[in-house]
Amino acid sequence: MTIYANIEPPPPPPPPQAPVVYPVKNAAICPKLTDPEAQPAQFSLVSARSRRGIHIYIFIVFQRKSCTKSVANTVKKRLPIVGWIRGYNVATFITDMVAGLTVGLMLIPQALAYGTMAGLTPSHGLYAGWAGCFVYFFLGSTKELTIGPTAILILMVAPYTARGGADYAIFLCFMNGIIILIASIFNLGFLINFISQPVINGFTTAAVVLGGTAQLKPLLGLNLQTSGTFDTWVKVVTNIGDYRREDLGLGVLCMAVLTLIQLLPKCAQPFIKKPSIGKEKSPIEHLVFYLSNGRNAIVVIVSSIVAVILDGDQQPFTLTGYVKAGIPTVAVPPFSVTIGNETLGFTDMVADIGIGVVMIPFIAILYNIGILSTFAKGKTIDATQEIFALSVSNILASFFGSMPITSCMSRTAVNCASGAKTPMGGLLTGTMVLLALVFLTPYFRFIPKATLAAVIICALVNMLDHQILKNLWRSTRRELIPYFITFLACFFFGLSTGILTGIAVNLSMLLFFFARPKISISTVAPSKEECRYVQVKISHGVQYPSSSHVRTAVNKAGLREACGFDPVVVDCSQLQTLDYTAAKGFVNLSTEFKHRGQQLVLLGLNSAIISTVGSLLKDLTVCSEKDNLYDILKAAESYLTMSSMGSRPKFGESPSVKYIDASNHTMPSSENGGTTNPLLTPET
Repeated sequence: MTIYANIEPPPPPPPPQAPVVYPVKNAAICPKLTDPEAQPAQFSLVSARSRRGIHIYIFIVFQRKSCTKSVANTVKKRLPIVGWIRGYNVATFITDMVAGLTVGLMLIPQALAYGTMAGLTPSHGLYAGWAGCFVYFFLGSTKELTIGPTAILILMVAPYTARGGADYAIFLCFMNGIIILIASIFNLGFLINFISQPVINGFTTAAVVLGGTAQLKPLLGLNLQTSGTFDTWVKVVTNIGDYRREDLGLGVLCMAVLTLIQLLPKCAQPFIKKPSIGKEKSPIEHLVFYLSNGRNAIVVIVSSIVAVILDGDQQPFTLTGYVKAGIPTVAVPPFSVTIGNETLGFTDMVADIGIGVVMIPFIAILYNIGILSTFAKGKTIDATQEIFALSVSNILASFFGSMPITSCMSRTAVNCASGAKTPMGGLLTGTMVLLALVFLTPYFRFIPKATLAAVIICALVNMLDHQILKNLWRSTRRELIPYFITFLACFFFGLSTGILTGIAVNLSMLLFFFARPKISISTVAPSKEECRYVQVKISHGVQYPSSSHVRTAVNKAGLREACGFDPVVVDCSQLQTLDYTAAKGFVNLSTEFKHRGQQLVLLGLNSAIISTVGSLLKDLTVCSEKDNLYDILKAAESYLTMSSMGSRPKFGESPSVKYIDASNHTMPSSENGGTTNPLLTPET
């Protein structure tokens, strides 16, 4: 053993430091932590346990706070009133009150008219005008949107109320809410994306014609029992001599006044000085705005006053008559109805209504999402919450005798223009309708029917898109097909069946587009050194409907343009999708080309397709980059030349071709120094 005496011994280890004690509120101190005679090992062990307990405590507190925050966010998301009611103030309330009262003045006469348009009493229109406003006050996430009766849904409900009366309208309102709720739960709102604008416009145009036809009788003062549009036309023409001049004159005058007041802002624009940025509108602008948006109320009030003044031994106008007063009592929607001597249960009612049970909520969602998109103005809209609010509005409104309801474009536009800040405006609108039901119903009986007909006709005309036909004719004329088919189907078979027919035609055209992609064929001969080949370019993705069409086109190009000898290159650079059926079609096509000794190359197939169906394409020649296409074609030409000299396999014995990414391949050398074709090497 060697001893190194000059080396100093190592320094002793440092003494153990006192543990750091983290104070915990209301926590007992471990006695071992304060014992100075405790062993270092024990002291260290106790310290670790203490810190572990503190960490667990902090984790539990953090988890509780996280769970509380998650619940709060969920409540705020599903009950948006919780979010905006905290910062609500008097100034915001005044703005919302002005907007709510303005929309209420517009809604009350519309609701009265829609009640008569549905074949029911005007009070049923008012029933549909307030419940949705109250529900949306709690569940709505958009300040501009207003919920209530609309002309489109009323026109879809009218054929069913003609058979089952108010019970069918209430039942449809309840089913409307249930089906919309199911769509909200399963996120089925995307289905409205399959309805194109021409189909919607054809549906709307037919609704305007059908609704306008239904208003001919009250406009002319004719008391006729009709069924359907053609029957109405025939009976109106037959009994045109019995029309009432007073009703016709009042109706035409009301339509003229409504049109003039609607055009008032546009006509008064040159006479109004534009305010500078940041300044409020002038009193004249406010006056013009409220006159324009309150035109329905003005016409109804003035015509009612005239009817009261002229009321005597003989009333010159046909009046609305008695309107039931008071708020409707809460009642469960009818799940059975008696029509004549027959009692229909729930399933019988659904069968009797038919496709309307599904199409009415479908249209309600369509208009709701469409209006939301119009007024979003770059904001993020929670469509699921809006559909949920619409479903609950219909379900609860059905317990108060309401018809199906949804958002209304005209009232939403007025609400937005009035400066609504929160959904509080809808609450005030609903309150205004309730007050009208309680206090104003005795006076509603003096409203002339011709006035309500004028209000409906003007509302329907405003729904028309007057530029749609001209735009379709100038752009894509083929879209006129679903437009006219939808219009004619709605006109002859009803709105529900008509729009379903239009959707089917539109989807058929869409499938035809996918089944018949545009294919261009050209012969490419770059130079004498490079190989001549036929290029087939496909416009978009190949799916199973288009597989047969593409296969036939490529095969014909190989036989005609390529004369059964030149290589055929399929340009796949535009392909974004390729399903299993289409991939198998290319495999079968490659087999046909091999049998006649012709080369088939897939050019520019993207990596996403290769990763999906690459295992099916392993026996095909795939070129990822066009720069390598010449090498592949040259190698294939050499192989075919050698095959023609005797080494070519017999018919039906063509070698399988390995899949090689041409962007990375090199030409390997054989054992005898020659070159082999890496893409056409027979597998051993």
